[in-house]
Amino acid sequence: MTQMDSPRRRLTRRERSEVNICVKYLLFFENFIAWLVGLICLSLGAYILVLKKKVIRDAIDFILDPACVITVAGALMFLLAFFGCMGALRENTTFLKIFYYITTLCLLGEIVLAILAFIFYYAPNVRDQMNLFPEKTFKDAIVKYRDDPDMQNLIDSFQQSLGCCGLSNNDEGYKDWLTNLYFNCSSENKSPERCSVPPSCCKLEPGEKINLLCGGNVLKLTDNKIQENDISNIYTKGCLKAVGDWINTHSLVIGGAALGVLLPQIFIICMSRNLIDQVKAQKSKWR
Repeated sequence: MTQMDSPRRRLTRRERSEVNICVKYLLFFENFIAWLVGLICLSLGAYILVLKKKVIRDAIDFILDPACVITVAGALMFLLAFFGCMGALRENTTFLKIFYYITTLCLLGEIVLAILAFIFYYAPNVRDQMNLFPEKTFKDAIVKYRDDPDMQNLIDSFQQSLGCCGLSNNDEGYKDWLTNLYFNCSSENKSPERCSVPPSCCKLEPGEKINLLCGGNVLKLTDNKIQENDISNIYTKGCLKAVGDWINTHSLVIGGAALGVLLPQIFIICMSRNLIDQVKAQKSKWR
């Protein structure tokens, strides 16, 4: 009997596990970290919602409320990472399959969203045929601007950081504020902000403080038409148009960031698929 065919060598070969320890524990630790992050986001978001007694009336209340987004994202991350974490640790193919399929669906969803964003900004004819008009949804946020402090702060942040006013996809987004109860120019409106836009629409020089009156009377009507007032102190472009311009300017950065987000997901999906096959191969030896 040769050394290669010795009983000890055959026993070692027979007992070698098909499961790669590096793949197993790398997938486990990645999901464990994601599980902790999801738990923190879920707890923080839920605490904020309870603290402010949030009531969600429609989709726009949810989409433009950071606390709602953080809570749902944290819950999904917590649940998904649990399946990946326990599936890898216990070599449970059911949990691993749940993790694999949901992660794959999330990846496909992100790709679809990227395609829809491309269609919205670069293929207007296709957008019109598909009835993709997110500005109609976002304009509801203008109407509810004063109803929710979080929504108000978020819109103000958008307008200040993007240099825009209103949420339309055109160069006259500031006119969106005519639909707001406090800013419109109707004769019934007794608000001191009548015919104005929010201060977050104001153009600021570095270090300059916001002038609360800089957007006053820029929406004044004459014969049901907006009077040509001095709008040099405010941004006029809608925020959806500003986002499109920002995408055009930073396309390379956005592409790099997208790869930085998608490639790790693809790597984790491949690892989970590989681990499922390894566990199946190991179980086949026990039959």
